Amino acid sequence: MNLTSLFFLLLTLLAALIYHKLPAKWRSSWLLVISAAFIATWSWQFIIVLLVFGLINFAFGLRIARSGAKTNRWVLFAIFTNLLILFVFKYNHFYQPALARLLETLGMPGASDGLKILLPVGLSFLVVQVISYLVDVAGGRLPAECDLIKFWVYVLYFPKLLSGPVERARDFLPRLSEPLKFDRALLERSFSLIMVGLFRKVFIADALFRMIPEKAFITPLDYAGQHLFFWLLGYAFAIFNDFAGYTAIARGVSLWFGIELNLNFNLPYLSHNFTEFWNRWHISLSTWLRDYIFYPLSLKLTRHFRQPGNLIALAVPPLATMLVSGLWHGLAWNMLVWGGLHAIYLIGERVAGLIKHPVPLSKQSLWHKALGIVITFALVVLAWIPFKMSLPVAKDFLIGLFKWVLPSRSLILAYLNGTTNVVSWSPLNLPNPLLLLVIAIAIGFDLTLNQKGSERELRSLRFGWQIVLLVAMLVLITASLFTDSQAPFVYQGF
Repeated sequence: MNLTSLFFLLLTLLAALIYHKLPAKWRSSWLLVISAAFIATWSWQFIIVLLVFGLINFAFGLRIARSGAKTNRWVLFAIFTNLLILFVFKYNHFYQPALARLLETLGMPGASDGLKILLPVGLSFLVVQVISYLVDVAGGRLPAECDLIKFWVYVLYFPKLLSGPVERARDFLPRLSEPLKFDRALLERSFSLIMVGLFRKVFIADALFRMIPEKAFITPLDYAGQHLFFWLLGYAFAIFNDFAGYTAIARGVSLWFGIELNLNFNLPYLSHNFTEFWNRWHISLSTWLRDYIFYPLSLKLTRHFRQPGNLIALAVPPLATMLVSGLWHGLAWNMLVWGGLHAIYLIGERVAGLIKHPVPLSKQSLWHKALGIVITFALVVLAWIPFKMSLPVAKDFLIGLFKWVLPSRSLILAYLNGTTNVVSWSPLNLPNPLLLLVIAIAIGFDLTLNQKGSERELRSLRFGWQIVLLVAMLVLITASLFTDSQAPFVYQGF
């Protein structure tokens, strides 16, 4: 079931109304039922897999809490088990051919295909969530959850299931026991978030994806460099608005149940440097990587290499963190390159900070701030090339970017004089004007939100405008049912 469908929102609204009428002791059970029903729209097998997954980690949490001196051993075993589950289900393409041949010799052809069928959506998100829970229990930052129903809700909660945010158990679980609060201000905020999410997903991301030919990321040398340039720019805005759109809708829907999900995006393309970018992009995952990989590794290396500015202590933490981020997105060389590029960006930034003390943002001139945004954005966009494509194709794409083909003078004159049948932008080797328009809208939308204080606190509208907002939201959702805009979210497969 798609989060942008009218059917989903109406059913969720009905479920929320029932939720508010239930006694407090039954609300967690109702959330579990709703989440299971949502999962069942994908596959009933997913329910079994995720319930077993949750039960395993529930048991691990209880065991770690009473393990005493053997805590570290149990934590490592639990983490290894979760990573093994992720590998078995998500990365079965590494071993499935060999397994298929083995099963075929044993008289069970096709038996290995069941792993593909049983792969739950959002498994990568769930694995990092439960790992944070287990580590926090081991570190004494969180008591082990003794209520299996509540723990299952933490794992299966449907708004965050497909693409996050990555919720920490120490943030999420207490919210299930808090007194239920819901007022007009919360309703207005939820509608605002849903509207922002729908606009980003349906009218920016889906529109851009439809205008970018998939072959451009398969055989890029077949196209002129200027087309590749603007398609890459379009892809950058498409993937951001797709993911940020999902998060906004998920946060808005979750507010109907009185549960606040964490902010996941804060206008990252307006970042002045790469450290700021990763504080604004996929915030829930980047902070997870910071707290569980970067900080512990940085602390250990700083204690070992006591001299200030040691290159190993400076470079290894961001390198390890970003490589793990790349592998989380997929076990492939192109993802490692993507993570490695961002590691190089961050290391370069840290080294530059040692050579020359950075000027605080508040004291920088306007042109200095603008230059920082442009440079950061340009390098982030370049890093999307290996993220989207295999390395050989990425190399061809980079080569193709510099092969701009301008229309001939005679064709331009014939076009201006109306003596040619060419009426499309493509034969003239010009970028699609509609693509440029949507990109301009995406930029303008982010700049507007930035002027209003970013997405961290969306300003409440007056009651009359709230009615208009609600009607517009329903119109946009209904319109999406009669178009091909019901495309899956990019991060849905993770």
